Amino acid sequence: MQQRWINRMLAIAMVAGVFTSCKKDYSKDEPLPEVYTPSIFVSSQNAILYAFTLNDGVKKFEYPVGDNAAASPIVFNGDLYVTLVNGRILKMDINHPTVKHTYSLPAQLSSTPIGDAGTGLLYVGASNDSMYAIDTKADTVRWHFGTKDQVISSPTIYQDRLIFGCYDGSVYAISKFDGHQLWSFDAGLGVSFYSSPTKSGKFIYIGASDGNLYALDTAGNLKWKFHTNGEVRSSPIIYGGNVIFGSNDYNLYCIDSASGKQRWSFATNDRIVSSPYAFGQVIYAGSYDYNMYAVNILDGTLKWKFPTSALIKASPMVYNGRLYFGGYDKYLYALDTSNGGIVWKQNINGSMDCSPVIVNPDGSNYNSSISGAQD
Repeated sequence: MQQRWINRMLAIAMVAGVFTSCKKDYSKDEPLPEVYTPSIFVSSQNAILYAFTLNDGVKKFEYPVGDNAAASPIVFNGDLYVTLVNGRILKMDINHPTVKHTYSLPAQLSSTPIGDAGTGLLYVGASNDSMYAIDTKADTVRWHFGTKDQVISSPTIYQDRLIFGCYDGSVYAISKFDGHQLWSFDAGLGVSFYSSPTKSGKFIYIGASDGNLYALDTAGNLKWKFHTNGEVRSSPIIYGGNVIFGSNDYNLYCIDSASGKQRWSFATNDRIVSSPYAFGQVIYAGSYDYNMYAVNILDGTLKWKFPTSALIKASPMVYNGRLYFGGYDKYLYALDTSNGGIVWKQNINGSMDCSPVIVNPDGSNYNSSISGAQD
């Protein structure tokens, strides 16, 4: 009897041991890894940065940045940079709404910055008659270049040169390394450059307040100029050998980049100050007449137009068959590029002067053409 009881206890102990050893084979519960999806970031005149999912426009977060934005956010070296009117530039994590560093400049900022991977510098124009170079690794201002008036034109980079327009009527080329002047082009008394330059090959194209689009070579010599009947605040783009831009005379123009001769123009009902965007065989441009237009690049005929309820100042962009843009009606829109049908829209409670930026989980990003940096 006693032996039977001992055998039973041994059996129970063995079973308990099996369960105990099995339990040790399980790892502790770990938090699931975060899954990052493509995001679209936009800032506006309500001092808030928003992030939405691309496919359905679901809000991922909103983050108070402390002031309004007139410049577009950009992604550079894996970080998101948000430029504010009050002179601050926020260096932010692209996956979480956290600020890594704040740069404070003694001026108002409405110029969209551009980054250079070779130098690690971020370049931005300011209202205190300066172009700044910010070291994004050391988080300090490396140097600044003085002009004779404010700089709202975003720069473009050509080889070792930083090229930008200024309110003082000059286009400047300075060293991207230390900011010393290489050359300047003077458009004449009373002329201002609001437009940002764009480059193609060895030539620079930029619009001015005298109604002209200027074509310069990379030494600062005038190649040709094309006259419109209104100020050219729209930053031009280059596409298929064409220079495409809007004017305050209500027209969208397509000009041969070599000769400066007009290929076509498309009339809207108000000013075009935003940069157009080209994709496929279509040019997309917003107007102060409240419409977003899709125009055939070959002949300038209308493909479709999408009406909003306020003027459109920000430049559009295309990604995966959708057109993204914001307007003064405080909505961020996603449209089907084939027909202009609305996919989604989100009210962000602030008028948008600036364009969105799209970021993929792999770190690749897509900016609008407002910086003038695209070929």
